[in-house]
Amino acid sequence: MNAHEVRSVWTSDEGSMAKQTAEIRWAKIIQGTVDDMGETAAMENIDDQKRAESIAIQIALKNIKKEIQKDNALTPLQDDGKPDVQEWNNLLAVIGECSWVNCPWLFGECYMYRRIQGILTSSKHWQNYDVFKRQKDSTFVKSRAAVEELANRYMQTVAETGLVQNESKEEAKKLRFIEMTEVSLWGNATDLSLLANLTLEDLQKLQGRDAIQKSQRNIVDNDTDDVWAYLQRTAGQHSRQIDIVLDNAGFELFTDVLYAAYLLDAGISTSVRLHTKESPWFVSDVIPSDIESLFKHLDSSDCFPSRESLDQLIPRLRKFFQSGAITTTSDPFWTTPFSFHEMPSKAPALLKELQNSYLVIFKGDLNYRKLTRDGLWPHTTTFEEALGPLGKQSGIKTLALRTNKSDVCVGVPTQREVDALNEEAPDGAWVQNGKYAVVSFNEGQ
Repeated sequence: MNAHEVRSVWTSDEGSMAKQTAEIRWAKIIQGTVDDMGETAAMENIDDQKRAESIAIQIALKNIKKEIQKDNALTPLQDDGKPDVQEWNNLLAVIGECSWVNCPWLFGECYMYRRIQGILTSSKHWQNYDVFKRQKDSTFVKSRAAVEELANRYMQTVAETGLVQNESKEEAKKLRFIEMTEVSLWGNATDLSLLANLTLEDLQKLQGRDAIQKSQRNIVDNDTDDVWAYLQRTAGQHSRQIDIVLDNAGFELFTDVLYAAYLLDAGISTSVRLHTKESPWFVSDVIPSDIESLFKHLDSSDCFPSRESLDQLIPRLRKFFQSGAITTTSDPFWTTPFSFHEMPSKAPALLKELQNSYLVIFKGDLNYRKLTRDGLWPHTTTFEEALGPLGKQSGIKTLALRTNKSDVCVGVPTQREVDALNEEAPDGAWVQNGKYAVVSFNEGQ
């Protein structure tokens, strides 16, 4: 099936996550930005000019909320001095007449966040303000128990460098890889209940494999064996830079940094590059300042009072950043409305970088939607086919780690399995509720 023949999901599609998001969630998200601006402007250290401008910003944000609630037509972006305005407006013209609750979901959602950013960019005092930071910080602090547990488990893993000295050593390495990959995968759901929680003893015995199999039950497209085979086959390469295109800040970012550290500690990767968004996006997406914010929170005994493992772990993680083993980068393409199928024409330099990468890990739901063009593919469509130009013969080794929270999901091996999932979680719930996931890999050959 040609990618351009597959229709992308629209916010008017009955029963879709897109429709639910447009009708319910978008207005709430905008109201959240209004409340945040109001709370910040009420602080004593805000000067009068900045406070007055915040009122104008709140009014502009409320106007977007009214547009959504009234299902107004999407209108061209106002010129805010950014070079991408014309491209957005050209794409809107190509889509044609559409409204908030009758538009391509991927475009409409990106358009909403670009509108928010345009209001801030046009201001004098609030240009670099992260209107979602307060929410990101609050969510992270609520993950205290999981953060402390993972810190403890990771330091145990590092201390077990000898791991298993018998014939099961290679299997133990693989099981550890699977477990750490699933930490990063389920970090998107902030739900560690689906992890295997392996101990050294587990790795030495059969229950390690049993625990992994149980934890993978809800992974509907699981290419872990293929990824591991690729990593083993190419382990002798001199340069093994892994790129991670990040999703959420807070707890998920913590799991991703931990995953990066593991890839380096295990000798799987020689360096890791983390890709952030340039500006606040989709509420919780990582922007550059979220990296230091992560460490600031981890250093705080008020946020995380159980310090023993964290005080060992944090210097270790910081050293990776300071030495250049872990670096961060941003590209404007990540905050465009385009799917990744458009990368060859819209971001050829970025495409070249990814082609040169040892492995590119795309985290989370938005990246998965963009990888698959947010298309309503049959669920048995192969991941390679849904990737379009980033699939077969692209030269990009793509690994998508994503909990299912939208309307697109490909790579389910058989229709029989799709039918079983529909029976287990009716009305497409397994594609939308975040309790199921994919670990999808394509070698780009």
